[in-house]
Amino acid sequence: MNDNVSRRRGVTLENAILDEAWLLFQEKGYGKLTMDDVASASKTNKNAIYRRWPQKCYLIFAAISRHSPSISFEIGDHVSLKEDLIALFKSLNPIFQLIKPDDLRDLISDMFSNAVAHDLFNGINNENAIRKSIETIITRASQRNEISLSIDTISEKALNLPSLLIINEIIQHGMITEESAKDIIDNILMPIFTA
Repeated sequence: MNDNVSRRRGVTLENAILDEAWLLFQEKGYGKLTMDDVASASKTNKNAIYRRWPQKCYLIFAAISRHSPSISFEIGDHVSLKEDLIALFKSLNPIFQLIKPDDLRDLISDMFSNAVAHDLFNGINNENAIRKSIETIITRASQRNEISLSIDTISEKALNLPSLLIINEIIQHGMITEESAKDIIDNILMPIFTA
């Protein structure tokens, strides 16, 4: 190992690890990628990786976050509840174009299996960008008098449902197709939100 590589620390080392993890993820896929592969490619030891990312899923998620286009869940006003929901689902498309369905499904499943149930569901139910977008979409629909519910009267379960349906679709199929998004919007979300 040369001196330039051995002296890397902090952000420089982290970026090198994430860059190599990303390249290997693209090349091998999630299932075949190992922490040993990443350590070898980034010319560091596994301990340096495990100190930062205790599981492979967290490392790959960080690598994806560093290298993928940012996804904005700030959905503009598309003049109707249905069109706003369609725009929300379409906002996920860059991820599905960048990551193979099997890799995304395996990554999400692995993250779930390594998460503490309370933290996992708290994140899904309260602290995610999709939930915040749904609150905005419901507020707009209420202001347009499309729905009788408001952000104050709609059930927490209804606000959390889109996130759960999206995660379910990704775990089952590795992506959300236009057809499955249409099914979710037309046959589940619209009837609930307009009830």
